[in-house]
Amino acid sequence: MKKIILTVLFVLLFGLISYSMLYNGFTGVKSMTIQTYDESFDEVKPVTDPEIISTVTGILNRSNKITHTRYKIAIEPTYKLKLVDQKSEEILYLHEGFDKNETLISSDRREHYYKINQKQTDKIVQLLSK
Repeated sequence: MKKIILTVLFVLLFGLISYSMLYNGFTGVKSMTIQTYDESFDEVKPVTDPEIISTVTGILNRSNKITHTRYKIAIEPTYKLKLVDQKSEEILYLHEGFDKNETLISSDRREHYYKINQKQTDKIVQLLSK
């Protein structure tokens, strides 16, 4: 009996730790809009399809979170991505070509950065540019 309880506790603890490491907090998004950095969001209709939003937030939640680092980025972002939920909105800036085959994502509301690969960046742009 003791082994079963210890096994269950271990599995729960492992699941909780994995969840906290792999989850970046992109939830509750109702609409998304992507635009090149130098253009306004006013001319573009937001995407509200739950399947597309789920795919993009899944990519963002699985991105590599970079904490305790501050970058001074010399180039402007390629894209900006506006996430709107019921209470607030957040703008993410996608810096393509930050590293070999990687995109750096910065936010106007969060203190840390995220990295995704070019394939994930292309998928986000393709889904939201329809």
